[in-house]
Amino acid sequence: MEEFVTSLQKYFMENEIVVKYVLPAIAPAVKIALIIVGSFLILRYSGAFVDRLFKLRSIDEKKSETLAKLLRSVIYYAVYFVAALTILINLGIDLMPLLAGAGIVGLAVGFGAQNLVRDIITGFFLIFEGQLHVGDFVEVNGTISGTVEEIGLRITKIREWNQRLHYISNGEISRITNYNREQMRPIVTVAVPFEADQEKVERVLEQTCRSVYDAHTPFFLEEPSIYGVTELATDGVHYTIIALTVPEQFWFIERELRKTIIDKFQTAGIEISYPRRVVYTPRTENGTTDEDAHYSAFTERQ
Repeated sequence: MEEFVTSLQKYFMENEIVVKYVLPAIAPAVKIALIIVGSFLILRYSGAFVDRLFKLRSIDEKKSETLAKLLRSVIYYAVYFVAALTILINLGIDLMPLLAGAGIVGLAVGFGAQNLVRDIITGFFLIFEGQLHVGDFVEVNGTISGTVEEIGLRITKIREWNQRLHYISNGEISRITNYNREQMRPIVTVAVPFEADQEKVERVLEQTCRSVYDAHTPFFLEEPSIYGVTELATDGVHYTIIALTVPEQFWFIERELRKTIIDKFQTAGIEISYPRRVVYTPRTENGTTDEDAHYSAFTERQ
């Protein structure tokens, strides 16, 4: 085997055509092929390496997922950029004039790329300050609400509950309301008629609070309670129940409180108030109403 390799090397070295024309043509192609293969392998396995790297560190799950996606994005851009430059060099292209021209063009483009720079700077501070993480439910600028799917240096992806996916430039994000920060306060209001026994209503609402708390104790940071009569409106007396829960169970607890209120009220015979209109018909001197008089006149004509 060694003799075969030696003879093959001797043949190529002694063959003038191979040395002058074939090898110079093949060498760049082989290098470019190796660059492409190497870039492909880095892109393929870098994601798994980044995920494993963050799993080894004791970082919050949402924060680690956010940083992992950002790091993968940076690696992809860097690999594409370096691979492209290396391929151009192996093709015999002189990059110095190209880079010099790119500097002049970049200066001109920079004035028109202010929004891009603003997006990148804002994205950096969104991540650095931990304003939102992947998996958080947020409201952006008071108009778009949904779950954060990805945070990049330029754009942030937010998916609404109806599954519409929003791509928002980071520079356009001016106000963020995050529903996944430490604790949330469910607030449930119920209205009962003025004629209802208010003491009975409060007793039933206290039973509702205890029932929901006993059924879902791990979700509560503070036991639900009756805040009191919060409004006297045209439709009745408004009572408000408040609690303190973990962020992930905020909407679930509100739904459970409303459902339990309905069940308890139906069992106790308490009506939930709703808009109603009372019509009073004036009576005539002989004690009949105007409707009765109209009806009598109508029957006499018949």
